[in-house]
Amino acid sequence: MTPMHGVRVEGDWIVWTVQGLDRAAERTSLPDDFYLRELMEVDPTDLATVAGWMSKYGHLGGSIDAGSWDYDEHSRLQELQEREHPVYGPWSLHGELVRLHISDAQAAIATWLACRRPGGLDELVETEVTEQHLADIAAENDHDDSGYPTTLEELRSITLSLRLAMLRSALRYNLATFSVGLGSLTDRQPSILSAAFLQLYNHLAEDATIRTCANETCGRDFVRQRGRAEYGQNRTSGIKYCTRECARAQAQREHRRRKAAAVRPAPTPTQASPAPHAEERLG
Repeated sequence: MTPMHGVRVEGDWIVWTVQGLDRAAERTSLPDDFYLRELMEVDPTDLATVAGWMSKYGHLGGSIDAGSWDYDEHSRLQELQEREHPVYGPWSLHGELVRLHISDAQAAIATWLACRRPGGLDELVETEVTEQHLADIAAENDHDDSGYPTTLEELRSITLSLRLAMLRSALRYNLATFSVGLGSLTDRQPSILSAAFLQLYNHLAEDATIRTCANETCGRDFVRQRGRAEYGQNRTSGIKYCTRECARAQAQREHRRRKAAAVRPAPTPTQASPAPHAEERLG
């Protein structure tokens, strides 16, 4: 991947300077688990963070054709894609497209993670499978009820099918860069999103274990623990924490709890009441 020069936010745009023709020396790679960490944690409206990624790794990527849009919405997105910044021309990306591509990627990754958990898919769509949503669909299509769900089970089935179709579409469009063809992978200029979905695909192919960080204030999903290891050598087995920092923080937290428990004074035993005198017992 090739970093970009002069990437910055200008209003509702990300803009950059014209890139040189020979920048092979600046090749870089995404960190391990980028799709699980940075990509899943970013706010899609945070253009500054995305601009920072582009400065380090290259173009964001993404395709409006990966989504399922009606004609009017696709035309609107196509216009945004073709629009140029009034000053920086084609060296720009509209913020709405950034938000769209990030949101779609996060939704696809969330579906992949749900597939890895027992009952995860049903949990993923639970907020969408409601009587109110079913009623809204019926009201919007009261002129034609063919092909629309009429029960919650039908709505759940359709919603799950759409989620899985979106995941397949995201993989197909983002992995097209790496398809068999002439030239090396470096000639194909992979984008941030294409490299991120390649990470996901590799985890899928190797049936990688998706763990949840045991640091009680973290809870991040991860495959490889980050720390001081060289690139590509981060641990994947026998680990509970996503980073060494999380491991240290949890160890310190538990140490403080044990220390506090050790110095806490023992409860004072309840003293027995003196036995009543004989005359008191006799009344």
